[in-house]
Amino acid sequence: MTSKHTGERGKRGFTLIELLVVIAIIAVLLGILLPALGAVREQGRRLVCGQNEKNMGLGLFAYANDYDGKLPMNEVDRWLFDVSYWTTDIIMRTGAFDRHTFYCPSWKQRDSILFWRYGENLPAGTPESYLAPEPTAEATRKDYHRIMGYYWLIDTEYGGGRKLDPFSYDGPKKQWVKSTTSTKYKAPAATVELITDVTASDGPNRETADFTQATGGCWSRWQVYDRSNHIRNSTKPSGGNILFLDGHVDWRKFDEMEVRWRIATSDNPSMWW
Repeated sequence: MTSKHTGERGKRGFTLIELLVVIAIIAVLLGILLPALGAVREQGRRLVCGQNEKNMGLGLFAYANDYDGKLPMNEVDRWLFDVSYWTTDIIMRTGAFDRHTFYCPSWKQRDSILFWRYGENLPAGTPESYLAPEPTAEATRKDYHRIMGYYWLIDTEYGGGRKLDPFSYDGPKKQWVKSTTSTKYKAPAATVELITDVTASDGPNRETADFTQATGGCWSRWQVYDRSNHIRNSTKPSGGNILFLDGHVDWRKFDEMEVRWRIATSDNPSMWW
């Protein structure tokens, strides 16, 4: 009898208090591990993002090598993330990249057929499997633009180029880029920015601005906000990758960024790098 009762006591389950303790320990561990895993995933996305910029640069530099250093400038002056079909053709002509190269993996919502074929004004809800051919006339492809996941700091053909430089504060003057062989202010290629992550806000104040709800062409067409690629704590940017004219990519912390461009009539969106 004694042996039987002892065996039954040895098979008893956890008490309620013991289960609650185990659950509490698991919750604490998840609270520690999940942010760390999220940080690791974001670091991986940053690396892919930087490689995207390098790949776009390879296409631009290959074109420039064939045209005495001249870069393929947009025919029309639009937002900094608006790039003509014709220009993206040049980069994709290498055969090594697809459309996803033009979008930061930290902002996957931007990598959509609606933005990729923005010039054709596709209706909201167009499926990603949409296969209707794009227009082929060169003049149309130079006029139509795609909305990218990056700012392109290349000058435009329109009106002989942009009349005002990007905003400069302390340090070297910023500039729009036309060529890989010469720069406006004789700056070293390693200091001239060519492509940057999108860091956009609804105003110029870094403390009060919203970096997830800037309004541009996507808002007027589909009520879709522009936002910054790399967001931390749900609202503020952590920084962004920048491709320089010599082909290298650096990460710039948000604290080191300034508002560099906006339209003359509005602070929304304000564009940072």
